[in-house]
Amino acid sequence: MLIEFRLKNYASFKNSATLSAQTGERLYKYKETNTFQNKDVSLLKNLLIFGPNGAGKSRLLQGLELMKILVLNGGVKAVTDQLPYTPFWFNEKNQTEDTSFGITIKVHGHIYDYSFSYNNERIASEKLIVIKGDREKTYFERQGQDFIVISKALKDLIPRLRKNALFLFLAQQNNDALASNIYEWFSKDLFIILSNNRMSITGQFSELLKNELLSFLQAADFNISNITVRKIPFLTSDDALDTKPQTQPMIFTSHKVYNDDGKLLGESELPFTEESDGTKRILYIALIILSAQMQGNQKTILFDEFDSSLHPELARALVHIFNSKENLNQFILTTQDVQLLDNPIRIDQIYLIDKNFQGVSDLKSVFDFSNPRTSGRLDVNLAKKYIEGKFGSVPVVNTDRLLDILQEIHKGIDNEKTKE
Repeated sequence: MLIEFRLKNYASFKNSATLSAQTGERLYKYKETNTFQNKDVSLLKNLLIFGPNGAGKSRLLQGLELMKILVLNGGVKAVTDQLPYTPFWFNEKNQTEDTSFGITIKVHGHIYDYSFSYNNERIASEKLIVIKGDREKTYFERQGQDFIVISKALKDLIPRLRKNALFLFLAQQNNDALASNIYEWFSKDLFIILSNNRMSITGQFSELLKNELLSFLQAADFNISNITVRKIPFLTSDDALDTKPQTQPMIFTSHKVYNDDGKLLGESELPFTEESDGTKRILYIALIILSAQMQGNQKTILFDEFDSSLHPELARALVHIFNSKENLNQFILTTQDVQLLDNPIRIDQIYLIDKNFQGVSDLKSVFDFSNPRTSGRLDVNLAKKYIEGKFGSVPVVNTDRLLDILQEIHKGIDNEKTKE
């Protein structure tokens, strides 16, 4: 599971930022439900990341998604390819500095810290640390093509390393156990659902999950009575002579049909593509939740704009599930729904993102704020304080100016009509 994610000089994150899922010190509220308690490290089951439009919430998750892509691809495929490099946009100095990503994760009972920095041409640095209690052991560390620390078992791989490739990828290709653990975590245990992802459930759907999925949807007050996958024929080219049979899987949902008197007449099928955005989203979320449990749990799942197209009551119910004893996975959500703060959550579960006038995103934990009256941690009506803007991260909207702009547009239209 994710312990922390770090990034610097990526998109709107000019400075170092850290998203930590580690529990706050001396916090015991909802300990039995909202946390995973372990001897080595205790983790939060759910993080909520709030912020106004354009503050950088999506960019934070996109940063972890980019790190995942780089790890799974080993950087880029060819020595002539450029790395996907997106430094902070609005500072000349940052345009030539390296982007850095880092994670601390727990995999198979072991804790690893893996990080690297890079630009569009090369991997500037890379480091893997194994953590056991208070002890840290560097497994390998490089600066460019020069290795400061290297395990004896990996030395023979150094001549095969390209300047724009990650050594971790090369090591796991050669069956190195530690490198493989980290690679597999990115591949199998980390799910990132970005707001611009096209939600297709065909590849996620399994007949083994069908009954549980239908029960989940019905409990969430969706009137879907069945889900069916059929292979639908389609044309592979515009050539009329090309009659090769081709099919693709397509999902259909069944709904009960009633007459005007409320008498059940039967069922009618609807292509899943015709369902509402809210239905598509809850079905996708349900599949992710159920699939994670079916695969043995211990997954880290991130949803961007989690509350998009969801009824507030349903969003709150899902957050309640994420923080339940029954949940054995980790959910990290970006959202603007302040009503989620009314859930039984802890202050160390809440993060805020704001952006200053220079376009720099700032990530901060509510746990780091102190109460000046008690010098202790905050334990107040967080939703109210958030709305009041006492933590920042609330857009300052000049309503009068917006209305003036509309009036100016109307005046311009009226003047044009007068000229005609």
